[in-house]
Amino acid sequence: MKTLLVITPSRNTTHDCICHILVADTGEHLASHFCSNGSFAYGDLYAHRPERIKEWTKRFGELEVKYLEETNITQETLLQRNKEWGEKQGATKIA
Repeated sequence: MKTLLVITPSRNTTHDCICHILVADTGEHLASHFCSNGSFAYGDLYAHRPERIKEWTKRFGELEVKYLEETNITQETLLQRNKEWGEKQGATKIA
């Protein structure tokens, strides 16, 4: 089974957001990158980073990287998973 890594916000986001993140479908935050255009996020966060590909393949096995809009996961669900993952890691709970 492939582990899904999700890039958010969308590929079409340009000036409304300057930071894109890569999150495992479990909610684990893996990387973030200041980016002027969402279409660059795949390369900046994953494809042009062989050290990340090697590390994450070792950890997760087979990977699949998609933008949020290419998945069946909502932004709210991904954020909730991330919040739960962070709390398991000892992050301070946010109301």
